[in-house]
Amino acid sequence: MFSTLSVSQTGLNTSKYAIENVSNNQANRNTPGYKKRVADLSEIRLNGVHITGQGVNFGGISRVTSQYMYDKFMQEATKANYLDKSSNMLGGIEKIFAETDSSGFSVDLNRYFQSVESLRTNPSSEVNRSYMQTQGAVIVESLQNLYSSIEKQAQIEKVELKTDVKKVNQILKEIADINVKIEKYDPSVNDLLDKRDLLELELSKFVDVDINRDAGFYEIKIGGVAAVSNNIFHKEIEIEDRLTPQIDKFNHIRQNADGSSTVFDALKYNSDFTLKTPSYDADDTITYKLNNEFSVSVTIGETIIGDWDGDPNTALTTMTVDNDNLTRAFMVKINSDPNMSKLVTAHNGEYTLDASGNKIPMYPNSDNYLKIESNLPGVENEFTGRFSIERKTDPVTIIKREVIYKNENESKIAQSDTVLTILDQDLNLKSGSMRAQVENLATSNPNNKFQKYLDQLDQFAQTLADVNSSYIRVGENDYVYGRDASEAHNTAPFPPNGGDIVNMNLFSGSSIKTLKFDKNAVNDLSQQNLDYLATLQWKDNLSFKSGAQNSNDVNSTSFVEFYRNLKVGVSTDKEEASYGFEVQDAIANNLGTAYNEVVKVNSDDEMIDLMKFQAAFSANAQVISAVDEMIQTLLGMKR
Repeated sequence: MFSTLSVSQTGLNTSKYAIENVSNNQANRNTPGYKKRVADLSEIRLNGVHITGQGVNFGGISRVTSQYMYDKFMQEATKANYLDKSSNMLGGIEKIFAETDSSGFSVDLNRYFQSVESLRTNPSSEVNRSYMQTQGAVIVESLQNLYSSIEKQAQIEKVELKTDVKKVNQILKEIADINVKIEKYDPSVNDLLDKRDLLELELSKFVDVDINRDAGFYEIKIGGVAAVSNNIFHKEIEIEDRLTPQIDKFNHIRQNADGSSTVFDALKYNSDFTLKTPSYDADDTITYKLNNEFSVSVTIGETIIGDWDGDPNTALTTMTVDNDNLTRAFMVKINSDPNMSKLVTAHNGEYTLDASGNKIPMYPNSDNYLKIESNLPGVENEFTGRFSIERKTDPVTIIKREVIYKNENESKIAQSDTVLTILDQDLNLKSGSMRAQVENLATSNPNNKFQKYLDQLDQFAQTLADVNSSYIRVGENDYVYGRDASEAHNTAPFPPNGGDIVNMNLFSGSSIKTLKFDKNAVNDLSQQNLDYLATLQWKDNLSFKSGAQNSNDVNSTSFVEFYRNLKVGVSTDKEEASYGFEVQDAIANNLGTAYNEVVKVNSDDEMIDLMKFQAAFSANAQVISAVDEMIQTLLGMKR
C-alpha cells in the first residue's frame, strides 16, 4: 500500500513539473530563438519485490532540436546572404550606369562623334570647332565620373565592412561569455544554449561558420581559422589592406636544359634570344613612354650626368651613351625626369636592400635589364610603359620601327587587396555578406565585379586616347590606327618617302585617371585628320587591349558597342545575382521552415500535452486520496 502511495507521489510530482514546462513553452512561444522544451520522463528501475513498478522518474527539462537540420539551415542561409549582398552591391553599380534619352555617357559619346562630323563637314566653322572642344572635354569628365562613382561605391562597402566586422567580433565575444556560463551552470543551461544558437545564426549572416559541438568541446571556425574555442575568444577579426606595387621588367627569360635560366635585356635582344642587329647608332631614336603622356629618349653618343650605378649612396658620374650602357642610360633619364620620377623609379636589374632600406643594384657596373617600379603601391598607382624604336640611316630616313613591351610573365601588376585576418591568418570566406564585400574590395580576386568594370572603363580610355593620338595613312581610306600600332608599323614606305606618323594628340593617357583632352589640339586638325577621326565612330574592329590595335582580335568591336556591352554586363551580373538569391533564399526558407516545425512551440500540441498531464495529475491525486482513505480505515479498524 505504501509502495502504491510512493508510485503515485512520483507521478504527481512529475505531472506537476510537466505542466509547468507546458506553461513555460506557451509563455515563450514568441521569444526569439526559444526552442520547445520537453520533460524527460523514465520509469524508475525495478528493485526487489516491486514487480508492479516503482513509479516515474523526472530527469529534467531538455530542448527539442536537430543539430543536423540547424547546421544545414545555417549553411544555406549564409549562401543566400552572400548572394543578397552581391545583388544589392551590383544594384548600386547598375544605377551608376543608368541613362535616359538625353543624358548618360552613351549620349555624350554620340554628341562627340557628331561634333567631329560637323567640323569635318565645315572645318572653317568656329561654332563647330568650339562644339567639338566642349564635347571632347565632356566625355572625359563623364568617363571619370563613372569611374569615381564605382570607387565611391567601393568605399561605402569598405565602411560597411568595418561596421560588420565590429558586429561579428561582438557576437564572438558574447558566445565566448555564454560558454563560460554554460560551463558554470551545467546542466541548467537550456536558455543559454538558445541564446548561443541565436548568436550563431546571427553570425552566419556575415560569414560562413564551421562549428564543432563535440562533448566537452566547442569551437567556431571562420574561413578555416579558429575564432572561439570553448570559452576562449582568440582574437578579434582584423581588416588589413595589402598594397602591391607594379613592377615592369623589360627582359626575356630562357630556360636552359640544365634547369638554369638566362636573362636577356629586351632592349638589346629579341624574344628568340638573338641579338638585335645592327647595333644602335647615333641616328636611331629610342624612347620610353609612360602612360601615353610622358617620354624620354636616349641617343647613342650623348653625354649624361647622373646616378649611373643606381646607388643613392654614391656620387653622380658622367658617361657617354653607347650600346653597352644603354639600359643604365634609360635608368638615369627616367629617374631624372621631373614628371616620370614622381610616378616610377627605374632600376638596372635586381637589387638588394641595405641597412637603411635603400635599393642597391646587384650588378651596378654593367647593363642587366630595365626594371621599372611604381613609387607607391596599390592599383591606384598603376602605370603603362613601353619602348618605341626608330632605326634610321640618317636623321630623317627611317628603315625600321619596333615597339618593346614588358615581359608579362615576369612583371607584376599593381594590387590593392582588403583581407580579413585572425592572428595573422587570412580568412578564406566561402559565403556570407562579408564575402561579397571582401571579394569586391580585393583587386586580385577573380570575382571582383567592381574591378572588372573599372578595368573595362580603363580599356575604353586607353583605346580612346590611343586612336585619337596618332595614325598612319596607308591608302585613300586606309589607316594604321593609334599611336601604339603606328610606332610598331614596320612596313614600307618609311619617311621621308611616306608612311609618316601623324600626331594629333587630341587625347592622352592610358587609363581613366590619366585621360586628358587637349582642346587646343582641335585648332590644329587638318581635313585629313578630320577624315580619319570620322572613321572612328563606325570602326567596328577596334581592340580594347593594351598594346597596338589588332583588327583580328576576336573581341574587337566599336566604341559604342564596347560601352553597350559593359552596361549589359553590369545588368546581367545584377540579374544573375538576384536570381541566384531568389533560388538560394527559397532553399534556406524551406530548411528553416522544416527546422522550425521541429523546434518551435506548437500551441495545439501543448494543449494536448497539458490535458494529458492534467489527467495524469488528477489520476495520481485520486490514487493518493484512495490510499489515504484505505490507510485511515485500517488505522480505525486497529483502534
